[in-house]
Amino acid sequence: MNTPGLTGKAKRVRIYVNEGDLHGHQPIHVALLAFLRKEGAAGATVLRALEGFGAKGEIHTFRFVDVAQRLPIVIEWIERAEQVDRLLPRIKEMVKRGLITVDDTDVALYCAYPVRDVSAALRASDVMSHDVVSVAPEASVREVVTLMLGKTYRAIPVVESGMPVGIITNSDLLKRGGLTMRVELLRSLDTPELHAELERLAHGAKNAADVMTPGPVTVPSSTPLTQVAEIMSYRRLKRLPVVDEHGALVGMISRLDVLRTAARTFEHQESEPREIGLAVDAPVGRTMRTDVPTVFPDTRLPEVVQAVTSTRLNRCLVVDRDRHVLGKITDAEVLDRVTPALRPSALRSLIQRLPFVHPKPEELQAEQHAKARTAADLMIETAVVSEDAPVREAIAAMLGGKHKIVAVIDAGKRLVGVLDRADLLHGLVSFNGSEK
Repeated sequence: MNTPGLTGKAKRVRIYVNEGDLHGHQPIHVALLAFLRKEGAAGATVLRALEGFGAKGEIHTFRFVDVAQRLPIVIEWIERAEQVDRLLPRIKEMVKRGLITVDDTDVALYCAYPVRDVSAALRASDVMSHDVVSVAPEASVREVVTLMLGKTYRAIPVVESGMPVGIITNSDLLKRGGLTMRVELLRSLDTPELHAELERLAHGAKNAADVMTPGPVTVPSSTPLTQVAEIMSYRRLKRLPVVDEHGALVGMISRLDVLRTAARTFEHQESEPREIGLAVDAPVGRTMRTDVPTVFPDTRLPEVVQAVTSTRLNRCLVVDRDRHVLGKITDAEVLDRVTPALRPSALRSLIQRLPFVHPKPEELQAEQHAKARTAADLMIETAVVSEDAPVREAIAAMLGGKHKIVAVIDAGKRLVGVLDRADLLHGLVSFNGSEK
């Protein structure tokens, strides 16, 4: 099981620039720190060097008589891999001269300050992602899917003359685009299988206008974050295009952006009462769902697949006979870790939500030699919080370990419920000490 915080495998990004380098009218290191903070990075540090030289071979050194020298500056940022993948392209655009390195690192200890409350003064423009990829109505479905495969976002706005006229999500691609599985599962396919799926989409001859949801719900960039959260919760939307005063697309804001903002840490403790815009102190037990699919460690693969596909969570929890939480299993984990010979049947079950059966003798034989044959072979760590804990703790647990669900336990550490991102967002907007 996982504890909140940035621990375990991570990426270390080092950005080497010079004192005096600018991004617009700002020093580059100031602009980079502001960007990382706005995008919800775990933290970054600026280091000013004593001496150094770069590509030009000129030595820059600190002397009291040389205070005007352009000294080297290093911005060091440690973050989870998916966050680095999301933000690094924008950072590379900002750094016109310098060096950027990325290497693997292990975080042995990460003790963050408490989760902050979301101020009612925050607007959509303060939280949204500016780095938005959009498509024209005539873009092919294959192009849309390829964009989703290469990025972390799960929706692409369709734009005409700068205005959002539609949005394409996973559901749109499954219902109208001819996609046979969620994009997350596509990533689990071997290269030949993935290529065949993309080629099949190309022959379908559908474009973005054919599959998009037209007339998407949008929010002005000046919309208070509390109102954004309410729209998402009550209209059951995962993300919203953000527009300027003319209706032109300027960003995207997701449910994860709202939760990440609620989980951003304090730079220092505050003794004065703070203005609370979202109910981060609402109790977990009042917003959790109780329809939790569970399996035991010795549950075999067919029953595991059935549990995973039984709800919209696409996940199940592994518990012992006393309902103590041991881990979780996701649909992607099932597809990734079963033996290749079993993958056609597993994929068919995951996509169509059908029982996992083996119509072919060779598949039945393959199960006997599969490395992942029971729930214990498939389970991975999961986040756990007490039913008495505030929503803020559940958000921190979810984001700290890259989880999409959080298990909820009672005083005896027995499973009583589960929370996903939609549940947490609903808790943030529905409670403020008592239900509205």
